[in-house]
Amino acid sequence: MLRYLIAAALLIAPGAALADKADADACAAKLDGQTKVVYRGVVAQVQRGATLENAVRAVVEPRVQSGRLSEAEARKIGRAAANCARLVHRKA
Repeated sequence: MLRYLIAAALLIAPGAALADKADADACAAKLDGQTKVVYRGVVAQVQRGATLENAVRAVVEPRVQSGRLSEAEARKIGRAAANCARLVHRKA
């Protein structure tokens, strides 16, 4: 019986994660240019197990250091991307 419950849980869990990813992608569809690019990088990192804060930092920091974004822009863009990326692991 336990074996069947574990198998059922494994089959259901990926579906829930995909639904949350779909919600996150729908949220990101409303974002503009650079923010969408940052979102894609952040959500990929989050799915690999990084914390949301570390994922945003890893994606945005190189852009600030290279001069492509100011710190103020990076905060605004990172916050908007994180708001959508957090839906990937939302708890029901």
